[in-house]
Amino acid sequence: MIKKIITAIIFIFSTLTVWSYQDCIVINSGKLTDINIEDNTMIDVFPLITVMNEKNTLIVHPLKSGKTRFCALKNNKNLVLFEVQVSDYETVISAPDGFEVFSMDTPNNEFEFVLDEPPMVKR
Repeated sequence: MIKKIITAIIFIFSTLTVWSYQDCIVINSGKLTDINIEDNTMIDVFPLITVMNEKNTLIVHPLKSGKTRFCALKNNKNLVLFEVQVSDYETVISAPDGFEVFSMDTPNNEFEFVLDEPPMVKR
């Protein structure tokens, strides 16, 4: 009886849907402050604190699927608006000119690596 219950529990948990939201990094040469998020339940945006305290990097952490926007003040002068589309497997950020957006969770496909052969013992 216990084996049947354990098997049923394993079956239930193995068929649950897994969401893999993708964190992104937004980088600019200017200082980014005063972040405002349109829907706080969908994404979280926070600055990356560096040793030099440059405040030019933002981390966008998705919380659920959907479409939202956030804005930041660039160099204490210009308001910059970002549109974010979060799906189950990908996060897309439309950034204005001068900004770079990188996804943190996807491996880079530009390089192929060849692993060394395992060491052999000579006898």
